[in-house]
Amino acid sequence: MLKKFAMLTLVLFLFGCANMKGEPREETVYEPVSAPPETEADTSQYYDFEDIPIPREMKINPQESILFESGNMRSGMLNFSGRVDSDSLFNYFQVSMKNEGWRLLNSIKYGTYMLAFDKSDKICIIRIVPRKFSSELQVWISPKMSNP
Repeated sequence: MLKKFAMLTLVLFLFGCANMKGEPREETVYEPVSAPPETEADTSQYYDFEDIPIPREMKINPQESILFESGNMRSGMLNFSGRVDSDSLFNYFQVSMKNEGWRLLNSIKYGTYMLAFDKSDKICIIRIVPRKFSSELQVWISPKMSNP
């Protein structure tokens, strides 16, 4: 078996060298192509909350999610999973939530990641749990309690 492998390697090597000529080859010139910049609409999707973008790579787990609606008030927890790096998700939400008008209150990074955001009438807690080759994402949304 080892002799066959050595012979095959030698034949391929000699065939490759035989095709080389002493003449210089023409240089291929590659022109830089500027790709159109990705917009948030290209990379995000929205589920039950129109101001909370979710990366397209994340897929909702409906059996692990819960949504409560009463009148025009909505709250709950949406659960997602996908092959996205936890650090990337953390950075994504820091930028995209700000773009949606959310204010970052605090965050925890590494291990289990958490971000807390608020708006005038609601709060959002984002929890990111790293898995072996993916991440789990939980988005908790609740109205703010009014002061008595």
